[in-house]
Amino acid sequence: MAGDEPDYKKWGVIVGTISAVFAILAALNTLIGFNPLQDLAPSKTPDPTVSRPLAAETSAPRTTRTTAETTTDEPETTTEEAETSTTRSTETTPPARPAFQVRSSQWNGPCNDVACSMSAVFRNNGGTGSGTATFFVLWPDKFTYLAQCSVVLSRTAENDFTTAGCIASSAQLQNYFRTHRGGSVRLYVKVEN
Repeated sequence: MAGDEPDYKKWGVIVGTISAVFAILAALNTLIGFNPLQDLAPSKTPDPTVSRPLAAETSAPRTTRTTAETTTDEPETTTEEAETSTTRSTETTPPARPAFQVRSSQWNGPCNDVACSMSAVFRNNGGTGSGTATFFVLWPDKFTYLAQCSVVLSRTAENDFTTAGCIASSAQLQNYFRTHRGGSVRLYVKVEN
């Protein structure tokens, strides 16, 4: 019985099956970042975002399949199912979280007997959003802080930079400068995305 089917139906089933596999791989890549085809695609730079172009490339067979179905008069239910799964995966994909990284930090002037003014430049390596930076004034010889201050990083797009700073003061810092005239302290910046 199967040998009596016209060739165009056989090819339609094969094209539909291959397209469904690519659609599932694209959905897996979009939802959880899993991409078994990653090593097959040529890559000019070792970049963790290589999976994004592969997701775009896997959509090409779906377009071809739709064209093949239109010309071979296959049932439209297959096309609708593919469009439904594509729409579903697009709707459920959460946006990338921001991922700020400290690019440089500096004192915004000398510390005085009361406080230290600090700032830093941050780069957002993730999706659009904001974060929090905490500046610490550390003892010169140990990883314990004398004072701290926090600031909200402004909403920043992917690969953009932002600058933020604050003034840290505490009774412990003031006491340190009273007992260690001319003493030095260290700066440390921590980012929370």
